[in-house]
Amino acid sequence: MTKASAKYVRMSPRKLRRVIDEVRGKGTNEAQVILKFMPYAAARVIEKVLKSAISNAKENDKLNPDTLKVTKAFVDQANTLKRWRPVSRGRGYSILKRISHVTIEVEDGFKPTRPGEKLKATPKSKKHTHDHDHDHDHDHSHESPKTEKKEVKSKKTTVKSKKKKEDKE
Repeated sequence: MTKASAKYVRMSPRKLRRVIDEVRGKGTNEAQVILKFMPYAAARVIEKVLKSAISNAKENDKLNPDTLKVTKAFVDQANTLKRWRPVSRGRGYSILKRISHVTIEVEDGFKPTRPGEKLKATPKSKKHTHDHDHDHDHDHSHESPKTEKKEVKSKKTTVKSKKKKEDKE
C-alpha cells in the first residue's frame, strides 16, 4: 500500500468527490485514462495525485505500475476561508471558500487484461467445494442446498399431517 496526498487544494470537496468516485477501485492505467478525458478541473488535481502515488509505489516499494490498483481514494475538507461581499444597505454577504485534502492509496494486485476485455480485479476469496472429507469445527451437511430445503419441507408436512390425524380422532 502506497499513498500520495495533496493538501490545501483550493477546490470544494464536493467537486472533487464526484471525480474521485469514478476512479476508486479501478486499475491505475484505466483511472488515468478516465481522468484524462474528464472535463472537470478536479480531474487535473486528482490525476496529479494519482501519478504521484504511482511514482511513489514504483520508486519506494519497487512495484510494477501496470499491476497497481486504486484501493482507497478520498477527499477531506480542510479549513474554510471566510470572506465578505458588500451588498445593499451596508450589509455584507458571507462567501465560504472551501479547501480540500485529496488522498489516494494504490496497492499491488491488479491483473491487466488484453485490450478490448473488461478489467477485472483479483478475486478476494476462493469458493471452497466439499469434494473431500475433512474435520469441521461445526456440523453441516455436504449435500446441495436444494436437497436440504426439501428435507425441511417434508418434516413440516409430516408434523402437520400428524396434527390433522390427532384432530380427527
